Amino acid sequence: MVGGCQHESGYSELLINAVEHGNLGITYAEKGQLLSDGLWHDEVESRLKHADYAGRRVHVVVERTDSDCTVTVTDQGQGFDWQNYLEFSPERVFDLHGRGIAMSRVVSFDRLEYRGNGNTVVTVVSLQTNS
Repeated sequence: MVGGCQHESGYSELLINAVEHGNLGITYAEKGQLLSDGLWHDEVESRLKHADYAGRRVHVVVERTDSDCTVTVTDQGQGFDWQNYLEFSPERVFDLHGRGIAMSRVVSFDRLEYRGNGNTVVTVVSLQTNS
């Protein structure tokens, strides 16, 4: 649970993306090939130790009010074209990855939005229940 906010799987997906794609700079195509070749884990471990990436961090801010919980995740990567990943895509349906953001948006959050170049994502979960 993040700061009393539920939906751990959605946060997990966004944090993993921030590290792997953001801070480590692994592209969508590279991840697909690495998964296919069984080398994904090794590449992530290698980049985590590499001087170009080892010092990078993911910054998380949790803000909670009586009505909602906002979590902002910012990585130190160059960002990405996030618009293509907010919805499920028929072009990616058989890929080994690429559905996490869309799934998180639908299942975990009341609102999910990327900002700027895509290295910052803001999620909102309503804490009010419908009576």
